[in-house]
Amino acid sequence: MQSSTVTVILEVLEGPAPEAVAIANFPTIDAALAWYRSPDYQAVAQHRFKGAAYRGFVVEGL
Repeated sequence: MQSSTVTVILEVLEGPAPEAVAIANFPTIDAALAWYRSPDYQAVAQHRFKGAAYRGFVVEGL
């Protein structure tokens, strides 16, 4: 997984604006799903789920 922190301008066209956006880069969708579904990540994610509502997406081709 590759991640970066950058400052961007986000203009919401429809729906509620997110408070933040995180983008992680994986070599394939299968690799992204394997990371997301891994027991290690799911154990950590449970703490996140208790603090707020989140939306997650996997996008191919960026």
